[in-house]
Amino acid sequence: MDNQHITNNYGRAVENDISSLTVGELGPTLIQDTQLIQKLAHFNRERIPERVAFARGAGAFGYFEAENNMKQFTKAAFLNQKGKRTKVFVRFSTFVLNQGSSEVVRDLRGFNIKFYTEDGNYDLINIHLPVFYVRDAMRIPDLLHALKPSPVTNLIVPERTWQYFSLLPETLHTLTYLYSRYGIPTNYCKMEGHSVCAYKWINENDDVYYVKYHFIPVGGATYLTKQEAQEIQKNTSASATNSLYTQIENKQYPKWEVYVQLLEEKNLDAFPFHPFDPTKIWNEEVTPMVKIGTLTLDSIPDNFFEYSEQVAFDPGSFVPGIEASESKLLQGLLFAYPDANRYRLGINYPYLKVNLPLNGIHNYQQNGKMDIRTQKGEINFYPNHNENLPQETKKSHDSEGKSFIKGVVIARFKNEYNDNFEQVGELFRSLSEEEQNILIENLTNALQGVSRNIVEQMVYYFYSADTDYGQRIADRFNLNLQTIILKYDQALN
Repeated sequence: MDNQHITNNYGRAVENDISSLTVGELGPTLIQDTQLIQKLAHFNRERIPERVAFARGAGAFGYFEAENNMKQFTKAAFLNQKGKRTKVFVRFSTFVLNQGSSEVVRDLRGFNIKFYTEDGNYDLINIHLPVFYVRDAMRIPDLLHALKPSPVTNLIVPERTWQYFSLLPETLHTLTYLYSRYGIPTNYCKMEGHSVCAYKWINENDDVYYVKYHFIPVGGATYLTKQEAQEIQKNTSASATNSLYTQIENKQYPKWEVYVQLLEEKNLDAFPFHPFDPTKIWNEEVTPMVKIGTLTLDSIPDNFFEYSEQVAFDPGSFVPGIEASESKLLQGLLFAYPDANRYRLGINYPYLKVNLPLNGIHNYQQNGKMDIRTQKGEINFYPNHNENLPQETKKSHDSEGKSFIKGVVIARFKNEYNDNFEQVGELFRSLSEEEQNILIENLTNALQGVSRNIVEQMVYYFYSADTDYGQRIADRFNLNLQTIILKYDQALN
């Protein structure tokens, strides 16, 4: 059939796609008009559930080019040949609000990357800040409940959000970054990306190195003030997406230098805090930045929904030479991400074009909703006697069996031994006077209308990080810092 003809969903050519079948010109519409029923029914189902987090976003294709041979640290093939290019799909996003929200809100930004390697897909989950709110994935549902609109009014209520933060001092590091100049990236092209969670790199000798990734835009990251963001928002809610696609269309391809920090397994006690704590950064004097390559975006997807909406990232999608660390946050995300994908897209989401590995998928899983595979033969189980069907690999990909935990207690540790304030104070003192003023102003505005006891608790946290930090917020609310200190010191004792 001529592919220029419109067809119905069963492939039959359609002679009229704009008028319903009726009894006479003015009579009722007939249910036997299958083209009308198909169009209306499909239209009703065009939307899929949006992501609970990182719903507002846009993506592009590009490539990662390795600059150094990292074979000493990992057997991941795409990192072991200088000049080797690996196709990628990158999706940028905002964290809290829905699909139609503004792209210049003060919020975390997602920076997720799918590497299409010869050994399968490698998915890397990043955000634009080097730290995250909480240490344990158990807290993520409550975090998002607190950040999202009220279940009563569907409005953002600062009282709810700050009540949550006031009870979790571990969120202070991210809050200080977020309300400083780093809170509103100019656009996706001028935005940093940080893995936050540590991962394992495994070399051919099964030596373990823990690694954090960092993506730094060429030319440096830039950020908006609150006033600049408000001016942009008057004209468009999609400024970051517009910038991304315009730059690619004009062949001004966005580019990032890619670095890692490496920590040998034997040096896990190199920091005065647990190295897998995502509310902390790794000191570069202990773990210097090592450049491993560049990331370039050079192609806009043909269809936004097919790619940017249906792309499914899984932090457990590894290639040989890369594994998950013991991070409590990462361990929870290993379940949360693919489970969300199954809910949004169905069990066969890996077979969608944007998610399909270069060399396909070969296993004995079958059926399920929207199964688009071509399944042949009677053997749908393993082991079997057919050597021409997929078999287990003889290669050892992982460090399974090398590391084990012996004689430890299984319990729900709260990680309260972690210091929540030292790095926050260092961050505050690293800001210029002007940047500190911006931070104080932003926090003051954010805390307006919040209950006095919650403001006092936050002031005590700010003071615990840096005396001047706490004093300046207390002054803005006409609070006596010494009274607050005495109150909370006594409560702790």
